[in-house]
Amino acid sequence: MKTKTLLLAALVFLIFQSCKMENTPEEYFDITTLNTNIFFEFGSGDFKRMQQDKNGGQLMAFDDKNTFFAKSYEDHILRFKIPYLQQAIDKIKDLKPTDETAPMINASLDLFNFVKKKYQTDYIKTARLLDQKVSQEEIDKAILKIDTDNAREFNRRYKKLWDLALPYAAKHGIKVKNF
Repeated sequence: MKTKTLLLAALVFLIFQSCKMENTPEEYFDITTLNTNIFFEFGSGDFKRMQQDKNGGQLMAFDDKNTFFAKSYEDHILRFKIPYLQQAIDKIKDLKPTDETAPMINASLDLFNFVKKKYQTDYIKTARLLDQKVSQEEIDKAILKIDTDNAREFNRRYKKLWDLALPYAAKHGIKVKNF
């Protein structure tokens, strides 16, 4: 009898958990907003980091099974940067929107998709220049172009997300350090 009661209680618990209608406030904040820390070096800082990683033999790529050294800058972007970003986007999309969280989710998706598009276009073009070992002057011009062409839009999207997320965090008692 006790076994049946325990099994029934476990089944009810599992059903309750699987029917959970929304994520915790911390999950919403972490997945939509805190994860923007991956953009800390967006633009020239990112390319500087990639060059340091390449020089140190640490430029990585991954597939379904393994992480390994990238063959090139382009390979790193295609098989590390973009897939990693897509995983973050998928986690955002998996959140269950509520009236309160939908604007934050949408702002986050807007920012993450903007960056993904830049990886797929501007970053790839610049990576090819690095891989072809063109002059440093040409590489610097391409990297500067990424910064100047995208800084305003990146900052606007980033600010919009944080303007939504900080009051949300405060309302739900989530402590946020200065960013």
